[in-house]
Amino acid sequence: MTKSKRLSESQPEFFADRCLGRGAPVLLSELGWLIHVIGDHFPDDAQHAGDDEWIEFGLRRGWSLLTQDERISTQPAVRTLLNQYGGCVHCLDNANLTAAAKAARFDAHRRSIFQRVRDRRVGFYVLHEFGPPRRKRIG
Repeated sequence: MTKSKRLSESQPEFFADRCLGRGAPVLLSELGWLIHVIGDHFPDDAQHAGDDEWIEFGLRRGWSLLTQDERISTQPAVRTLLNQYGGCVHCLDNANLTAAAKAARFDAHRRSIFQRVRDRRVGFYVLHEFGPPRRKRIG
């Protein structure tokens, strides 16, 4: 087994929503996260794709989702997709952070995020500056 294969099997992969911008995913990659950005898979950064479309795309591949758009938690289709694919979303509680602060917030919660993904816990989790991520009722 190759080193990259072992790494991908042991480390979760994530799909970054366009609302995070380009900087935060790059910084997370530099911190060792395996990040797929939406613009690499959809034309025009998925501007013309519905939330359910890009969410299903990522979940179908086994990627957990990173966003700052808490609004998507109100969509019934999101709950259905999370249950169907056994996935989770991690969402920042503040959309007004710099790219560096976004990456730092995700990375501060790395241990719990990675464990939640490995345990295949289904849900929408909001990341706060202080305290553990909180599961949010969705749909």
